[in-house]
Amino acid sequence: MEESSRPPARDIDASLAEAVRRHFDVMDAYWERTTPTFIVRVRASGYRRHMVKEPFRALAEELRTRGYLPRIRWIVDNYQISILTREVGAGRGNRNNLLLFAATLATVFIDGYLRSDNPVLTRALMAETPAALNALVFTFSIIAIFGLHELGHKAMSQRRGVEASMPYFIPAPPGMGGTLGAVITQREPPVNRDALFDVGMSGPISGFLATVLTGYVGLRMSFVVPIERIAEWMIGYPEVRFQQMPLPKLLDLMSGWIAPTPEGYVLVMHPVAFAAWVGCILTFINLIPAWQLDGGHLVRSLVGRESHKIVSAAGVILLVILGYFMMGVVVAFFLMREGSESSEPLDDVSPLSLSRKLGFLLYLAIVALTLVALIPI
Repeated sequence: MEESSRPPARDIDASLAEAVRRHFDVMDAYWERTTPTFIVRVRASGYRRHMVKEPFRALAEELRTRGYLPRIRWIVDNYQISILTREVGAGRGNRNNLLLFAATLATVFIDGYLRSDNPVLTRALMAETPAALNALVFTFSIIAIFGLHELGHKAMSQRRGVEASMPYFIPAPPGMGGTLGAVITQREPPVNRDALFDVGMSGPISGFLATVLTGYVGLRMSFVVPIERIAEWMIGYPEVRFQQMPLPKLLDLMSGWIAPTPEGYVLVMHPVAFAAWVGCILTFINLIPAWQLDGGHLVRSLVGRESHKIVSAAGVILLVILGYFMMGVVVAFFLMREGSESSEPLDDVSPLSLSRKLGFLLYLAIVALTLVALIPI
């Protein structure tokens, strides 16, 4: 008589087995190497993929407090639940976060000062306002947009039971905005596709709202001047570079309301308005449906793992077409690395809820409002 190659189920922690039985009918239990594994079925009748979501979420919440994370998969004709040990990040300090934040404050302030310390502002338009003051409000605006974006992710991660770090700000040389943005790291997977969508969408919404407020303030502080004045400044201040910037639809609509520009006039943006322009680029790039960008997480929650790879390739092409060549190269590089795709939820069986599918309308609206094409299309 042949013997099963599976280790005996009797050594599995009885409390773990009981927890699984509270939410599912257990058909079999065994060790998959060092991982307790259960073959289960759903008690409720109906469309089974929808029936898994709630009992599994309840199981995940119960086991998380005990230091475990369940993972469910559909294998052959059965649901398989594996119980993984949860790695808790207790005791991890925020020293590196604070050091990077301080460095980013410095580089953004220097960048803002360089933008503010030009004769057009200091002599012609804002002669009584010190360049350092404009640099301060620019710094506050940039940090608020990037910081609120990441804190939106952080807050939603906590709400959805996903352990995540505080934001890591990334300084950059002055002249490049002073920062490359900020990131948070998730130390465990989201429980299901709904949670993946919520965490992915929370950052862009927070950053978008901060950008709208910054744009309002910045446009109120900006100037509408005759074209002839620009010609005079180009002659009088040859060291100043005048550049026509492509406005995203958001700022275009807001400027028509806050700072309308008649025929023969141009809008000279205050550094705070420029910060809102940067915020639009940040939001738009993050919503590109590729890799581990926020848009990549959102699309991954809708279409699943395999289709996400195809959509990511399309996202890279879109970046290149719109003029973000270096960003497209970076995303393409990471896409070619194994294991660098969007986070895989613990429950990748249950589909995205209808309300979140409708949430893609908001996603598309924000993309349309913040799109900045660096080259004509």
